[in-house]
Amino acid sequence: FRFSSALHAVAMYNITAQRAIAKKELKEGLEGSRSWHHQYKDSAYIYIGGLHEGLTEGDVVIVFSQFGEIVDCHLVRDYTTGKSKGFAFICYDDQRSTVLAVDNMNGFQLLKRTIRVDHVDKFKAPKQFDENDLDENGDPKLLEYKASGAEGQGYQVYNVLESQKKIVAAMEARKNYWEDKKAKEAPEDEDEAWARSFEENLQDMKEVDKERKRLKKLKKDKKELKRMKKEAKKLKKEAKKVKKEEKKRKAENLKVKEEVKKTAKKEKSESDSSDSDSDS
Repeated sequence: FRFSSALHAVAMYNITAQRAIAKKELKEGLEGSRSWHHQYKDSAYIYIGGLHEGLTEGDVVIVFSQFGEIVDCHLVRDYTTGKSKGFAFICYDDQRSTVLAVDNMNGFQLLKRTIRVDHVDKFKAPKQFDENDLDENGDPKLLEYKASGAEGQGYQVYNVLESQKKIVAAMEARKNYWEDKKAKEAPEDEDEAWARSFEENLQDMKEVDKERKRLKKLKKDKKELKRMKKEAKKLKKEAKKVKKEEKKRKAENLKVKEEVKKTAKKEKSESDSSDSDSDS
């Protein structure tokens, strides 16, 4: 129980720290090679921990496919019971999807569980053996690891599951409905087209103004951050100076004590010598 609590505390610390970094990057406008995500640019895998044991591979794919197409999902299960161990690895078709998934889902509450989502530098494929195909030593042969794909039937294999077939059929029916409705509607006259164009341009102007204000605020924040760094550097320099002076003062005090001790010892020696002469 204590070990489990310790692991939970470590996980929560990592989640909090990672969120703080993401917030700082967003505030300072850091991206590309300046972002902490850049060190994982060569890996399209992410780690998901803290999952509810009742979730399946399909559930994980549904939740995380909102950030991009998933080409592999490996939910780690107990070898003997087949039960989920509560963590998984998924791979995206586009590596940039990992950044979206990590930034948005790390610390997310899923079925009353706080999940941890992070990059995977090097994914180690699980070993699977064919018990029916033995090598010359009588041991099962190692099978080649193959990506599961979004539906668990292989990479780029779609519309295999009945549930997915129904979703595709519903989407197609909806698309046809809106296309037919649009075709039946009367075309816009010149005034309506002008009014619609005016509204769209007005909306674009509002967005441009909003973006201009955001950039202005970002510039101000960067300036303030630069000032704070400069102030911190100055304080650090002053603290170093005070520490140096304190060290010098201690050395001088120690030197004075040694001199006093030496003088006292000399006076005592002379006093003992004088007493000895008087006795003689």
